[in-house]
Amino acid sequence: MADKEINSLLIQKLSKDLSLPEESLPVNAEQEHIRKYLIEKIKEMMSQNFDRFIINLYRIDVDENKVHKILHSKDKTNIPEKLADLIIERQLLRIKTQLMYKKGEL
Repeated sequence: MADKEINSLLIQKLSKDLSLPEESLPVNAEQEHIRKYLIEKIKEMMSQNFDRFIINLYRIDVDENKVHKILHSKDKTNIPEKLADLIIERQLLRIKTQLMYKKGEL
């Protein structure tokens, strides 16, 4: 599957799982653009409603231990970036699994 298609699926998942309006997400963007957008949204979500943000992370099924380690690290400057990477990594894994399931490989 082409990167464009995977990025499109990634945008759809982020929109659904983080309750972000799909039209606000970068359309047909490179993964780095999606990441930058997600970092800004994470900053907003963490400052506006941290508990809801954590619930979203559970919904996405991001590794709880990794989240805990990031949130409690001494270096607080790049928490949104690290969380964005975790979210994207998990969403891409979910997409890959779904595509394999559809092809009958699972």
